[in-house]
Amino acid sequence: MTAKLLVVDDEPRTAELTAEILRRAGYSVDVAGSGTEALERVRLGSPDLMLLDYEMPDMEAPEVLDSLRSGGERIAFPVIILTGARHSPADQVVGIERGATDYIVKGTDRQVMLARVRGALRERASAPGAVVRGRLHVDAFRGEARLGDRHLKLERRPLLMLQLLANRSGEVVPRSELLERVWGSSYTGFEHSMEQAVHQVRRELREPGWIETVRGIGYRFVVQN
Repeated sequence: MTAKLLVVDDEPRTAELTAEILRRAGYSVDVAGSGTEALERVRLGSPDLMLLDYEMPDMEAPEVLDSLRSGGERIAFPVIILTGARHSPADQVVGIERGATDYIVKGTDRQVMLARVRGALRERASAPGAVVRGRLHVDAFRGEARLGDRHLKLERRPLLMLQLLANRSGEVVPRSELLERVWGSSYTGFEHSMEQAVHQVRRELREPGWIETVRGIGYRFVVQN
């Protein structure tokens, strides 16, 4: 099945150029000229992936991401931010923390852009199945986590992190590995985001013993009765 992509950019020429590159690569591509239009398109039917311009007149990418998260739930599809001037590490951290999957600087070689798109789609398609550890049930692909009968409200990265730790139950997972596998980066600026994710998971579990901090190394998942 052909993946359906949505390119969001308020500059028509740039949007069509990006869309044409993606169409030639075999994707089905729609274009939206604003954040508002993008949200309306998503309401009518979610794409498999969105490429989102950072700066637009009606709303910037973090605002669009907040709307897509719909009351704190994870975004149901990968979002790659396209940015011109706003590509500092701080801007990237903001986007990633709001639920973006990746960043691409405008003008990046088309083959690199296509590789990043393929990678995001592949990650979504190959997401591991559900993990059950004691009373905990985690299914990152479906965006679900439960402790007993209680639904846990987790954003995308805390959910992915919890599933990764649960998969490696009893094993210490280094912080560096979590950054690479969940945040897709070794950039230490995401350390704060990782700590926030751990805090969110513990807060939702309401039982701190599930996630142990191994000082100076990383975190370990411990099944609770």
